[in-house]
Amino acid sequence: MKRTTSQVQMPTYQVSGGEVTIFWDEQTEQRTTELNGDETVYSYAYCVASVYDDRAAMIEKIMATQYTTGAEIAALSNGGESAAEHEAFRVQAKALADGWIAL
Repeated sequence: MKRTTSQVQMPTYQVSGGEVTIFWDEQTEQRTTELNGDETVYSYAYCVASVYDDRAAMIEKIMATQYTTGAEIAALSNGGESAAEHEAFRVQAKALADGWIAL
């Protein structure tokens, strides 16, 4: 899964030109540097989509951050925990897409 870090908390949706970056799965980490001393760094999973993408395209782009098409098929075919993890991520991807579309 692609991740990025920031010294500030990111909004869930950040628009730049014709693109929207969607951030989720915030994790915080304390770091000590010579320059800044103690600081909090935020880490996010993310994907970039077009502001014009429809719901299905956004869900597909979010899912692609964690699963290739083959990995999705394998997770569903394997069943059990793999399928449950896939379904949980898909529910999250739908919620993120719906949140953007509702704006």
